[in-house]
Amino acid sequence: MKYLLLFAGAFVICVLAFACVLYWKYTRLFPEPSNEVVQITPEKRAVLERLRKETKFQPHPFPPLGYTGAETPEDRARATEAVNGVIDAVLAQPDGPVHARTVSNLIGKAMRLVSRLATEDRDRTGGYLVEVWYILGFKGATGQFAYGAAYSRAGGHSETLPPGWTAADQPRPIDP
Repeated sequence: MKYLLLFAGAFVICVLAFACVLYWKYTRLFPEPSNEVVQITPEKRAVLERLRKETKFQPHPFPPLGYTGAETPEDRARATEAVNGVIDAVLAQPDGPVHARTVSNLIGKAMRLVSRLATEDRDRTGGYLVEVWYILGFKGATGQFAYGAAYSRAGGHSETLPPGWTAADQPRPIDP
């Protein structure tokens, strides 16, 4: 019995050590958030206000896979609330400097709000939030997303292009 308890204890320690290594490797997938500071200008504010007014989570054919729309009306409302919450928090700041870490933290909170939605809806939420990131003019990583090699990035940028964008300075049309 004594050896069985000793073996069980050693086994538990090994499992915990293995779990810690896996968690450490998982956290290394996410890049450090950028330390950039950009300026909120009236032009950027106008684009963000248009994005805020847009009806979000509608089907679209944008690459890489297109999007069929939110799974349920409740999911659409929750995801729209998350995206608009980030936009509202950014628009609440006066024109002038905004720190990347501030926006990154807002994006992280928004992604936690949609963590239980369908994968496609979470991915589309991330697309909208990266769009906010690009509109503001950040080039570094948000620190909130981990991408594989299959996702293309715009030259000089750490995040993938949002759906519908053809280049970092060529956004998709935003419907009013």
